[in-house]
Amino acid sequence: MGPRAPFSLVEFAAPVDQLDEQYPIRLTTGRRLDDYNTGVQTVRYVSPLRRREALDVSPEDGAQYQLQEGEEVRVTSRRGSLVAPVRFDVALRPGLAFLSVHDHDQVATNELTIDAVDPKSGTSEFKATAVRIEKV
Repeated sequence: MGPRAPFSLVEFAAPVDQLDEQYPIRLTTGRRLDDYNTGVQTVRYVSPLRRREALDVSPEDGAQYQLQEGEEVRVTSRRGSLVAPVRFDVALRPGLAFLSVHDHDQVATNELTIDAVDPKSGTSEFKATAVRIEKV
């Protein structure tokens, strides 16, 4: 069997970066299937899944903001702003957007994220940034 895994209970805490009228969209960051971390180990290899980085939003948010797929938008958080093309993703719920952290030269995602950390684990809160989306 082996030793028991060390688990500890924690109380739920809402993200530090709260949504409001000025920043109504929750941006989450992560990796895409075809890249590993920043792409250093995978960028030299051709992948049929790899494409230019884009801000993924739900089709419902695309309609609400009157966006067209491929159109460039300004994504702004309380810390920074960047321009990225839009891609609709039916897997995203309205109010949630996604950017990867793979290619800083294409889209500097971490310019938007907060430097808050979980007090127990020390994990950065890159998964919950409040942003707004505007047509360029």
